[in-house]
Amino acid sequence: FARNMLPQLLSSLYFYVFDRLICYYLLKLCSSRLDIRFMNLGYINEDEGILEMIREKGAPESEVAHIALYEKTLSSHPRYPSFAGFRLLEVGCGQGGGMDWFNRSHPEMDRVIGLDRVAIREEIISGDAQDLPFASSTFDIIINIESSHLYRNPQLFFHECARVLPEGGHLCWADLRFDGEEQEVLKQAARAGLQLVSIEDITPSVLRGMKRVASRYDEMLKTAPWYMKLFGDSFRETYCAPGTKTQERYVKREKRYWTACWVKE
Repeated sequence: FARNMLPQLLSSLYFYVFDRLICYYLLKLCSSRLDIRFMNLGYINEDEGILEMIREKGAPESEVAHIALYEKTLSSHPRYPSFAGFRLLEVGCGQGGGMDWFNRSHPEMDRVIGLDRVAIREEIISGDAQDLPFASSTFDIIINIESSHLYRNPQLFFHECARVLPEGGHLCWADLRFDGEEQEVLKQAARAGLQLVSIEDITPSVLRGMKRVASRYDEMLKTAPWYMKLFGDSFRETYCAPGTKTQERYVKREKRYWTACWVKE
């Protein structure tokens, strides 16, 4: 039994290290060369009007699926789409593509700030999602896309969100979890004093987004630097390309993708 479990444990350990220490930094290193501004799995739902709005605002077709996940998540806010005077913080902003989109699509916002572990642009603040470097009640909206599953202690993240939001402020969140683990997310948010506004399983739309995104990334890998090609199979697992075990988990509903909104009581 132990001998059969060892390869599985080693594989899990490798992908844990790859996701947290290798993939993220290689993508940042090559982001400008490969024109990578978003790192999420994407979202496609032709019935909601979100894609039409994104295209009308002139977004590149290569980024539509990524941007749609941002708009879908923000649309869970009760005031959507009007945010005049609002201050927005994106925690885990990556390359800053989401920030750029919000400045373009919601210019009525008073301020849009991004935070990430490594700040690659002047507009992005370097910091820890579990220890936000901001004063209490600083932002009206916090948005967090496909990031919290990587945190050491998501409970601290939710407490920090509650701290930097004023009463009536909202957290708009989207992320993946194994089936059933979303219940722990709801408990963590509740313990932090955040009241659930809405939660939605968007797995089918994210699966369509994965297919669109993976097609582009597969083409990128063909011309990527050698050190990225070296991890080619691992990257394909990370962006859930068709035929990978990670993509199959979503097809079988072993993993699900959720979007949710909470308000600070």
